[in-house]
Amino acid sequence: MNQMNLHNLAIVFGPTLFQTDGKDYNAGRVIEELIGHYVAIFNVNEQQLKKQLDEITAIIKLREINSSSKVPPAGDFICTVYLEEKKETAEQHVKIPATMTAAELALEILDRRKISVREKDYWCCFEVNEKEETERPLHYQEKVLPILHSMGTESCLVVKKHYSMEAMLIYLASKVDDSKHGMMKFREERNLLGLGLNTGSFHDRYFILTSTSLRLYKEVRSLQKLQIPELQCSHRPEKEWPVRSLKVYQGIKKKLRPPTCWGLTVVYANEKHEKQHWYLCCDTQTEMREWFATFLSIQNDGNVWPSETIKMRASRVPLDTRLGNISLIPLRGSENEMRNSVAAFAADPLAVSPINQSINQSIGLSFAHTLWHTVGQLTVQLRK
Repeated sequence: MNQMNLHNLAIVFGPTLFQTDGKDYNAGRVIEELIGHYVAIFNVNEQQLKKQLDEITAIIKLREINSSSKVPPAGDFICTVYLEEKKETAEQHVKIPATMTAAELALEILDRRKISVREKDYWCCFEVNEKEETERPLHYQEKVLPILHSMGTESCLVVKKHYSMEAMLIYLASKVDDSKHGMMKFREERNLLGLGLNTGSFHDRYFILTSTSLRLYKEVRSLQKLQIPELQCSHRPEKEWPVRSLKVYQGIKKKLRPPTCWGLTVVYANEKHEKQHWYLCCDTQTEMREWFATFLSIQNDGNVWPSETIKMRASRVPLDTRLGNISLIPLRGSENEMRNSVAAFAADPLAVSPINQSINQSIGLSFAHTLWHTVGQLTVQLRK
């Protein structure tokens, strides 16, 4: 891929296209103007141009990563990530290295779409499962590559705002400890006769969430005793799961007929990698949000969101120093002519203008008249 800057391209193609001897830079100036304003001059489709520029930018980034990395990039994985919703116009193809976190992926997508992050914008990368009708916001320090390898074909990654994050952070800041207890409607996924048919219904159960486990109690008569930590040991729970081994998703699939629309899907994978699903229904959205926030806080040692708001960083890809940053000077003719050429380029401000310098794309009639007048003069000189 050619990485020469605007000035170097003009030096190479100017004398060739205009059949000049290269003693002056008139031909080069015309080529610079033609390249710099080719969108307006040649009526280039801006959508096609943007697509081509995105592809070129992606190629340059990949080459830069490969050239700077000391280890082979064999662990990288290219995947499709969506912005705000899953649709064709919102998809982005991203190369995921083994070290990329969810926060870095979110910033990468926002960078590509030139979306700036404001103070209370909580952009997250979500794991969305369309079949189960659930979603889970990835922790900002969570590695993306293992998530991609574990996802099924019905799941995808979507970068969007987490509208409940601010309320969750306020709730966690007001808590005295990291535990939570209360009533929820519970359903366990069971297969009827091993045929894969789900059976069962939702029942009221009492849950206690601590820093180590999630406990389910079927007997709800002595609720006040269960709320006292010293008396919990004397009441054996019906079920108990290690909290750090659970994946908690927001939402419950509708075919299970949940009694409310505010539910959590809890997934537990045992040592044999067999997954079990439990469904928890809350009475209100606030209750569901508090349970989910407590899960996140315990599983991440209270570090739910970075203390400082993630600021948008402008990702500018530097030009390859091997090819495009050194200005080329046409050395032709006698020794004196070459020295004059070097001196002329040193004093010419156009000689060092890089390709990434912003050029006004809109040109007026005066520029067009000057441009074609210069081309006409060169043509007349060549004919003479």
